[in-house]
Amino acid sequence: MSIIITQIQPEHIPQLVEHQKICFPTLEVEDLFGVEEFSAHLRVFPEGQHVALDGGRVIGQSSTFRVSGAYVFTQHTFHEIVGHGYFTEHDEAGEWLYGGDMSVHPDYRGRGVSRRLYGARWELIRRLGMRGIVAGGMLPGYHAYGGQMDVDTYVAEVVAGRIVDPTLTSQLRIGFSVRGVLYDHIRAGEMTGHASLLVWEA
Repeated sequence: MSIIITQIQPEHIPQLVEHQKICFPTLEVEDLFGVEEFSAHLRVFPEGQHVALDGGRVIGQSSTFRVSGAYVFTQHTFHEIVGHGYFTEHDEAGEWLYGGDMSVHPDYRGRGVSRRLYGARWELIRRLGMRGIVAGGMLPGYHAYGGQMDVDTYVAEVVAGRIVDPTLTSQLRIGFSVRGVLYDHIRAGEMTGHASLLVWEA
């Protein structure tokens, strides 16, 4: 595979903006990262921003920042935790890496790109001596079950292996655990706005 994982550079940003639109077609425009947001990520925590490249083409990305305190394990919205896209909650001494965003181009899914992006995150937390990763994980499969069960039951069924969710099931397989549900976490069009509160401990 010719795909490489490397740190995001300013010249990648125009492609990253278009990549977001392709990967998250159901999100509102204001929920997507744009030029200003990606530029802010590079200013506040450049080593936490990774891109997957096939030649010069952006086909995946991972955006993270450092956080401290128990509040990250309590109810919060996507906009609150990511500082409305600008990562203003970043703490240089933060003991947890917060997963602000990760995406893989539809043409490249199922080829191990997300696992390699997660690998870059794991390498970073080990190098910095951090405790692990926290993230709010979208639940794209829930909209098909919304009329049958509440979101807490759905997440429990996915964790038990009785339902497969396109995102959560994959995250569980690589070592994440679910600490709860983040209600109305993000506006997601036809998909639920709820998310799973995910933790991976180093």
